[in-house]
Amino acid sequence: MPLKLLVLLVSSLLLLAACGVSDSTMFRFSEETENWSAQLKVTQTSDDYETQDFVLEYMGDDVDAIGEITYSVDSVGSFARSGVSLAEDGTLRDSNKTNTTNAKVTENTEVKVTVKRNGNTESFKLDMDVQSEIRRKK
Repeated sequence: MPLKLLVLLVSSLLLLAACGVSDSTMFRFSEETENWSAQLKVTQTSDDYETQDFVLEYMGDDVDAIGEITYSVDSVGSFARSGVSLAEDGTLRDSNKTNTTNAKVTENTEVKVTVKRNGNTESFKLDMDVQSEIRRKK
């Protein structure tokens, strides 16, 4: 009888562990210009959702002189914000979660960032980091 109980317990644990596994794919895009450093991390999960985590950092010395900015991240699942300020350390963080039923970020996706501040506009393309595509199981 104890052997049957042990087999049942082990089988149940394996079934529960298998149900908790979810696949995800991650891409990282980045670029640095004279004024800005930008990174976009895209995480795709097996439930057809994609989270895009964006970090923009001012590379200059006088963060206070920047004031409010408007920026856009143009790619699959584009997003933008206006009238936002950088943190004291010169960074801005944003996240965008979308359902990717129709389109997903891939290694061939072009990502363009546009930053407007104090009457100036700067646009640049983010490049996919080498060995960026990572598939993992949680």
